[in-house]
Amino acid sequence: MVAVSDRDISAGTASGVRAVLSMIVKDSVKRLGEGLFARVLRSSLQVPYDVIILVDDGSDSTAEAVRRFADAYGKELIAERSRLPPGWGRPTRATARQTAVDVFMRSTSDEWLFFLDDDCVLNDGWWRWAVLHGVLDDPEVGEVWGINWDMSPVRERFLRSLGIDLKAYLVKKFEERGGTHDTLYRRAALEGVEIPPELHVYEDAWLHFHVKCRGWRYAVNPVGVTHFHVADVDLKAEKEKLRLAIESALKYGISEYRDDMLRAAAGGVPGLLRPVAGFVPMLFTAVRAYGLRRGAAEAAKRQYLKLWFRWQALRLARGRRLPDPCEAVGGR
Repeated sequence: MVAVSDRDISAGTASGVRAVLSMIVKDSVKRLGEGLFARVLRSSLQVPYDVIILVDDGSDSTAEAVRRFADAYGKELIAERSRLPPGWGRPTRATARQTAVDVFMRSTSDEWLFFLDDDCVLNDGWWRWAVLHGVLDDPEVGEVWGINWDMSPVRERFLRSLGIDLKAYLVKKFEERGGTHDTLYRRAALEGVEIPPELHVYEDAWLHFHVKCRGWRYAVNPVGVTHFHVADVDLKAEKEKLRLAIESALKYGISEYRDDMLRAAAGGVPGLLRPVAGFVPMLFTAVRAYGLRRGAAEAAKRQYLKLWFRWQALRLARGRRLPDPCEAVGGR
């Protein structure tokens, strides 16, 4: 048992505990707008930190915006671009995340590194919850993740129509693939981490399993963030996300769809009929959640993606043993 519940933790003080704030960004101001990005930065002020590590692989005014914020609030800013490993030619989320960890480990001395995504506003009381529940004082806790609550109610409405609780769903996703929306990492828990540079999507999963597989416990902070991420609606983009998930599962065993791949591979060709048979029930569910026009399109997209995913899993994973994530990250 590695998770930490409210009842596992006695109230603590975390007296004197400070963190280092880190953000990895790429054209955040251009993509989100100055107002929302400024709101994200201001929300971080509830966290006691003196240093900001910014890894900016973009070309807009984001770095200048962070520098103005740092100057206004008396924070030291360490601004970097991704440090690319030998033979690797382009920055990715993995190279940015690894750069942030390396700078934290080598250039600071605080106990905790706090990642905050550029589209996540830290909800009031995040740090207070961590202090009152003693997670920062517990020497066995290496990771504290805050729930990424959606700004839009659409996903919650859709999940409710399926009888699924949003909070339980989001925590399950974190347990399957981690997340760095608003996550604290203890210095000792990050020792030795080396994120493969190709992990442009699952670099946060690598961090989570690096910590978990070395025996550290994690805590889930229910205060969390308000996530302003807009879900992909483009079919091509959704297929690319699934392709990367399959690729990561095959190579590292790290994917939120790992178990789905194993079930699809075991189901064989007859299993391909399930998404077809499930179209009508999904249609009714999606129409209740989104309305007729959008619901019909959403149902068609979802069932097509399920069929495509099952076919890829059957083709690539049947008869193969997927790696254990702890073997991949070197935790065992």
